[in-house]
Amino acid sequence: MGQVCGSLNLTPEEKEKAKKSGQLDSLLKKRNNEVKEEVKLLLLGPGESGKSTIFKQMKIISMGGGFTEHEQKAFRFIIYGNCITQMKVLVGAVEKLCLKYDSQENENRAAQMIELPTTGDAWSREIGESIMALWNDSAIQQAFEQRDKQFQLNDSASYFFQNVDRFLANDYVPTEQDILRARVRSTGIDEAEFDFEDFSFRMLDVGGQRSERRKWIHCFDCVTAVLFCASLSEYDQKLREDDSQNRMKESLLLFDEICNSPWFRDTSFILFLNKTDLFREKIQRVPITTCFPQYNGPQTFEASSDYIKGQFMEQSTGNHQIYTHLTCAISTENVKFVFKCVKDTIINSILSQLSLY
Repeated sequence: MGQVCGSLNLTPEEKEKAKKSGQLDSLLKKRNNEVKEEVKLLLLGPGESGKSTIFKQMKIISMGGGFTEHEQKAFRFIIYGNCITQMKVLVGAVEKLCLKYDSQENENRAAQMIELPTTGDAWSREIGESIMALWNDSAIQQAFEQRDKQFQLNDSASYFFQNVDRFLANDYVPTEQDILRARVRSTGIDEAEFDFEDFSFRMLDVGGQRSERRKWIHCFDCVTAVLFCASLSEYDQKLREDDSQNRMKESLLLFDEICNSPWFRDTSFILFLNKTDLFREKIQRVPITTCFPQYNGPQTFEASSDYIKGQFMEQSTGNHQIYTHLTCAISTENVKFVFKCVKDTIINSILSQLSLY
């Protein structure tokens, strides 16, 4: 009786979702639940596009999700390592650019930083304090302004440098935002099962660097939808593994290859144009003509992102649907909102396919 009364209070939108959920359950039962095992989402894209951040967000927003304290603490040394490696990059850039430190003390700190191993095991209070002092040095700040032009630096570097004082606490436990921004190069294949608003699925995240892509084919069978992640803000950057190739051009080539692959002829594609926060800031100082010289529209976030979206859409030569979303993978609320749309898209796709049986 309670269920009947509850159903009377549903909004039209909730009734429609309940109807689709019921249809899906019915069709799944009809096929002896075989298809439930096939709800498989493949997360693809080039290196540093934000795939692994999306994967971590799914753990946060899924039912009963989030990170345990043990899992949070496991990220400490990754974060310490990120701080050390990225400051080493900046110190190297200061030398390359022939800049002068504000003091002899900071010059000594920089010399010490260069000698450190690139792991979190080298972390100590002294090292953390040196990183704080160097980050406030004008030479380091001048070098930082040359990132993407003269050298490669992780997107999260400034965030970590600004929070080093927090990392120095003896009882420091990484927050979700710390974890989302922690950078670990993806190798191999990460796979997990998630439940999002009563929708169960498997998601696979694979390494995006060129050397990792040969492993992708092992994941191509029985894919329900491909989630392709591309960074909007990479239009003026080069690949780490090939400094002659523009990252945005690489993303377009890769999307062309995947989107038009015979493996995915009938597969729905969901395109995440990611890092909108960085793109919104960068477009004010670096025009997209850096990558697309033929572009003659306004240098605004809206016009430029729409043009880039069009470039991706033009790569498809097939008839499958491509659904595009602008995303900021480090924003849990944004990812949650986008994935609600993704869930509905996938359910509709499954219902469409199942109705053929």
